[in-house]
Amino acid sequence: MRVLQVIGAMDRGGAETMIMNLYRAIDRDRIQFDFLVHEQRACDYDEEIADLGGSVFRELPRFTVANALAYRKACRGFLGRHPEHAIVHGHIGSSALIYLPEARRAGRVSIAHSHARHFPLSPTEILFRALSFPVRFQADGFLACSLEAGIDRFGRAVVEGDRFSVLRNAIDVAAFQCDERGHAAVKDELGWADRVVVGHVGRFDPVKNHRFLIEAFARFRRRVPEALLVLVGRGALEDEVRAHALQSGCADDVVFWGVTDDVARLQKAFDLFVFPSLSEGLAMSAIEAQAAGVPALLSTGVPELSVMDGRIATRLDLSQGPQAWADAMVCALDHPFERASGAQAVCAAGFDIARTAAWLEGYYRRLAGESMEPMEGGRA
Repeated sequence: MRVLQVIGAMDRGGAETMIMNLYRAIDRDRIQFDFLVHEQRACDYDEEIADLGGSVFRELPRFTVANALAYRKACRGFLGRHPEHAIVHGHIGSSALIYLPEARRAGRVSIAHSHARHFPLSPTEILFRALSFPVRFQADGFLACSLEAGIDRFGRAVVEGDRFSVLRNAIDVAAFQCDERGHAAVKDELGWADRVVVGHVGRFDPVKNHRFLIEAFARFRRRVPEALLVLVGRGALEDEVRAHALQSGCADDVVFWGVTDDVARLQKAFDLFVFPSLSEGLAMSAIEAQAAGVPALLSTGVPELSVMDGRIATRLDLSQGPQAWADAMVCALDHPFERASGAQAVCAAGFDIARTAAWLEGYYRRLAGESMEPMEGGRA
């Protein structure tokens, strides 16, 4: 069975990494992924997708609303040329009101997937909500990374119905598992043995709240002079964040790492993970940090589902301000949780990729009407 994943571009981001985690773990002799993207350029995961047996199709333009007719024509044409896809799994919300009905029109099973909760209101966000609203009436199945993300995107009626499931943003826990000896070794390899390493993994986007993170770190550094902040990711606001670090007087102690295919190694080096997002559907990088045994400080914009164990991760309201966050960072360093127990906590919470991939395989088969063994419950 070939499943078509409709997404913007297969670069290293939260949703994209989640899809790749599933793709690596799923039984590819039974389920294969292809990708219909909205970028003409080569992207981070394209080569690996080819190695795993998938194809990347660059046959859709970026959706601008004004090009709705051309976009619909492109979708219809693609589906007509590619009858091999039994399922169309949509990850793009703004144009789902076009490609999902076109998929159903072509006799394919359609899935709408929500990866995020609503961002703060803005003209762009209002437009997105208006465009994505009809999707709750147009898909055969609905998935979300959390109940909150499902309710925000599809409404409570869909979430409480029998066509909705939570698909956890699971990870390869073994890749992140770490003990104190491993933590010290990685810090030494990176030249950070004498530093207290504060980490963050996320694109430079307003919702990730990097300015707040810089302000909290600057205050934390006054109490912990050996502190180092490592920012992993890229995005449009990187230059602005660099300027804010300089203005805050901590630029010399902030590392802009960029995008990497070795996030697990960096997570193992962190002494503390800080994630002050305004809003998140789940927060995969926070789960990765906890799998590596890193104490994590998360905003209340991150769903409680992201806390694997209250002894290692805590949530704090952003309204408390940067100083309260700096104080909480100091407290988080002195935690009773054994680093090696982080992976066990993540597995116990149901975020191991092997289990989730097996559930998704059964979900696809059920939606496509194939015979299958019984599945347990409606959550993965």
